Amino acid sequence: MKNQKITIIAGPCSIDDNNINEIMEIAKITIRNRSGKKQKAVAGTRVVGLKSRTELDMSGKGMGMDFEVYKKNMEILLKGGTLSDFKVLPSAYIAEKLVEKTGLMIATEVMNPIIQLPSYEKRIPHRKLLPWNPAVNQLGWQIEQTVAFAKRNGWHIGIKNGKWIGDHIHTSNTDEYLGKTTMEKTWAGLVKYATGIDGDVILIHRGVDVPGKENFRNAPVHAIAKRVKKDTKVKLFFDPSHTYGPKLRDHIVDAVIEAMKMKIEKNEFLYDGVLIETGTSSTDTDQHITIAELQLLVAKLAKFRDLVAP
Repeated sequence: MKNQKITIIAGPCSIDDNNINEIMEIAKITIRNRSGKKQKAVAGTRVVGLKSRTELDMSGKGMGMDFEVYKKNMEILLKGGTLSDFKVLPSAYIAEKLVEKTGLMIATEVMNPIIQLPSYEKRIPHRKLLPWNPAVNQLGWQIEQTVAFAKRNGWHIGIKNGKWIGDHIHTSNTDEYLGKTTMEKTWAGLVKYATGIDGDVILIHRGVDVPGKENFRNAPVHAIAKRVKKDTKVKLFFDPSHTYGPKLRDHIVDAVIEAMKMKIEKNEFLYDGVLIETGTSSTDTDQHITIAELQLLVAKLAKFRDLVAP
């Protein structure tokens, strides 16, 4: 078995002035690796300043700390301004300071690459940013724009699967889908927009919204994720927060451990990393694990797989 390390990215659903200290606490978590050496356990954190929402709230409630500056930058662009005229998003300042103080990689959701990503340029160094698309946005051209920024900054790129699976034949087990689904075709297709970058292209499995999902927020479909990984030959992360959600929050730690044991072949694990909501947040905090639970999780993972240090 080759040494396929797990990359742990943990942090709040959305960043604000109240949970920065929690990220600093997360950055200090250590484990004993399989060689018996002490190391940092968490490689990256979530710094999401603008939230994807089904319904836009123009008051800004639940939209993230970047919302007002985002609107101003959009106005600047519409009035003929350039990217150099943009105001810097508040979350980008926070991300910059976190990288300097902790060495953590920054992972962030990007709805509009042209408006959002200029704030991170010259602030987040080579291989220290992982922007990903929201699951409700499955258009390749937004991925292509993100790739343009990733190419000139040496960043990674994450690609979440769509939340709708499309036409399919399935059994009563949501993990046993037969035939290639629409979601599967789209997810693999988006990878083709993400070529030629120095960083990693990472698929992020966040489950699907299907009938019969019961208490899952989105039903995990590990078998489909496995097929897409084999087809695209890129890395695969698991997002348990958006699969298990608030109703199954207490199952998240055990679910991650089980997922990190899954294999794609005899000598290859299915998942290369975890993107998990941790601590507290003004949005979706009921699906976060606690920092204490994160400490327990990484300690258990370190017993059978090595973890990537920041």
